[in-house]
Amino acid sequence: MAGFISAAQQRRDHAGLRNVCTACGHDGTNSDPLVKSDDGSRIHRSHTTDPHSGFYGAEQKG
Repeated sequence: MAGFISAAQQRRDHAGLRNVCTACGHDGTNSDPLVKSDDGSRIHRSHTTDPHSGFYGAEQKG
């Protein structure tokens, strides 16, 4: 999982929250894994694919 990770997300990772969605606070799952958002946070893929979400289209590419 290459790409940009923000300093805030790095702090969350080091605090044991690597698999916890920054947007909603729930764990990532096999059916809805966490991806990196454009701002460097880890969020559920479903947030980036839901047109009603403020994160729609915000998944990092590459």
